[in-house]
This record gives sequence, structure tokens and C-alpha cells, in this order.
Amino acid sequence: MNGGRILVIATLFMLAYSMMATATDHIIFGQYLRVNEGIEINYDIKIEVVEVKEATVDSAKFRISSYMLPEKTYTVFKGDTPLKYETRDGISIYIEVISVQGKTVFFEVKGPDEWRVSNYYEFEPEEAETEAVTVPKLEIARTLDISSVQQGQTVKVTLKIKNDGNGTAKEINLDEPTIKGTYKEGCPATLDDIAAGATERVSYDLKIVDAEPGTYELTPTLLNYKSESGASYSSESSSSVLVIAAKAVSVPKLEIKITIESGDDVMICGERFPATIRIDNIGNATTGRVTTKSRLPDDLRVVDGEIDPVYESIKPGDYEEYEVMLIAYEPGKHIIEMDVLWADDEASTSAEFWAERSGFDKYYIYILAAIPILLLLLWLIKRRREYSF
Repeated sequence: MNGGRILVIATLFMLAYSMMATATDHIIFGQYLRVNEGIEINYDIKIEVVEVKEATVDSAKFRISSYMLPEKTYTVFKGDTPLKYETRDGISIYIEVISVQGKTVFFEVKGPDEWRVSNYYEFEPEEAETEAVTVPKLEIARTLDISSVQQGQTVKVTLKIKNDGNGTAKEINLDEPTIKGTYKEGCPATLDDIAAGATERVSYDLKIVDAEPGTYELTPTLLNYKSESGASYSSESSSSVLVIAAKAVSVPKLEIKITIESGDDVMICGERFPATIRIDNIGNATTGRVTTKSRLPDDLRVVDGEIDPVYESIKPGDYEEYEVMLIAYEPGKHIIEMDVLWADDEASTSAEFWAERSGFDKYYIYILAAIPILLLLLWLIKRRREYSF
């Protein structure tokens, strides 16, 4: 009965081992390395022999690092399950110690079929086993002073970089994204060393020249740097959104208005009355030379003031206002028309009023007709008095 159980267990073990061997049976490396020697696999993964021990169970200590992953130290025992190391891309290799002799270790590295050893090298031994490992860790935050701009404007970009690690960050390279139609002014490509716990700020101007209008996502800022031991690291910020609008067109725009000061818009023929003309610049730019042109009815005369003045310019939001005195000589409806002209544009307006004769003028003809009758009546009275005597 016990023999049957042992057979089943052995069969399952062999099956599992066979499956693992099938998945990782390509040997990338398999030979001796001395302490302080290392190999590079596929131009990425570095495996360094830090220490070997001959004991009841032999072992070797390896220091392993790869792109964008910090170096770590692993101890692998002879005959133990192979050490699995996974890259940032999710690809795994397996390290197995075969034998240890003196200061050398024979080990195998298994992984993808196409991977090879790309370099052999030596490195300086650690000064002391108890020396603390210092690792920099940069945190970066990017801010924009404005997130919505127009063509021709400038965005102030600020990068806040803090070293949260316990080692100095050295050889810092800054990789900042670019938008087509813009350029970065004062953006450094490299930064000075940042000590552990220190914070640095970097600012530059992002000039919006002729970038197409739209919403842009600025990819994260990337920092590549090294520790004091030479290990490579990377950090990145979060992305940012920038909205670019078309450049606003600055043009002047004038409005003209005529105001006739009368309670009922009725004037008396032959009497003076004031009219006020106001010109407003409701645009967003200063005008050039501004001229005015009036069109008056034939019987309407200007008796005081200049009705067609000329102005050198009118600023946006500003206005010009003037007054003239007018006289209408004929009764009826009158229309005053005014044009204001600037550059290649113009605006027009009009105002109307009624003119009436005065009370005396209305009854003048009747008075004239009554005078002969009155004179005849006086003559008759006079003659009667003469006959009575």
C-alpha cells in the first residue's frame, strides 16, 4: 500500500518537473563564474556573483537588475527550486545553482529561446558586507499655470522633483514631451544631483506658436537617473491636458448714435435745437483714422458745431461724443442720416423728428385776411360819426 503511494507521488513529481522543464528548457547560460564577475542577458538583465558558500548545502548570492527595476540580491541554494526573476515586461528567467567550488559557482540560466548572453564583465567588490545600500527614488509632479491657451500665448510649466529615497540621484536626464507647433524655452536636458530628502523645482516656458487648435494630452515627464553605485532607475509624472484655441482676431468695431433732445420729437420751424452724436468702439482693437459723414434734409441747417469731425483713433471700450445746433425751416418729417468710417469698415445710423410751424405762423394768413376787414370797419365807423355831426 505504501509502495503504491510512493509511486503515485513520484509520478506526479516527475510530471510537474517535466512541465517546468518544457516551459524553461532553453539554456541561455551554463558555466562557471567567479565572485565579482557578471553577465548581461539580452542587453538588459545583469546577473552578478556577489558571494559563494560551501556548506552542508552550497549556495551563491546573486545581484540582479534590469531596465526600470532596482537591483536586488538573491541567495540560491544548490538543488533548490530555480529562482524565478521577472522583468518589467513580464518575461521570466530561471536561475539554478549546479555546483560551488572555492570562489566560483556553476549555474544555469534558462529563458526565452531567442535570448543570449550579450556581455561578460567584472565589477568591484563591495567594501563591506554591512554597508547600507543607498537607493534614490525620485517623485515628479508637473503643473501648468494655465490649461487653456490661444495660439501665441505662453504656458509656464513647473516640475517639482523630490528624492524620497536614501541615496543621491546622479546623472539625471530629463525627457519632456513636445507638441508640434510649440517649442520649449529654458527646459534643461540634464539636472544636477539631488540628495536624499531634497526637493528641486524646474520651470520652463512652453511657447504656443502655430499648433493646431485642439485638446492635447501631454505624456508623462520621464526622469532617467543613477544611484551612487551606478544602478539605473527611472521615474515619471502623471500626464497633463492642454487645450489650445485659435488665436483671437483683434478688430475695432464702431457704433454711432444720434440723440435729439426733445420730449416728443417735434421741433418748431426756425428755432434752434441740439443734436448729440456718440461713437462707441465696441471691438477689441484700437481703430485707425475715423471719419464721419452726415446727410441732412435740404431745409435743415447746422448753425453751431462741427457735424462731420475726424478722429485719429478710438481705443476699445472708449467713445467720442459731440453736439451740434440745428434749425429746420420747413414743417414735416425730417430724417438725419450719419455714417462713421474706419479702415475698411463703416457703420450707419439715423434719427427722425417732426417740425411744425409756431402758433403765430399757423394763423398768419387769417390775420392778414382780417386786417382789410378791420380797416374797412374802422372807416365805416369814422364816416358814421362824421354824418352824425
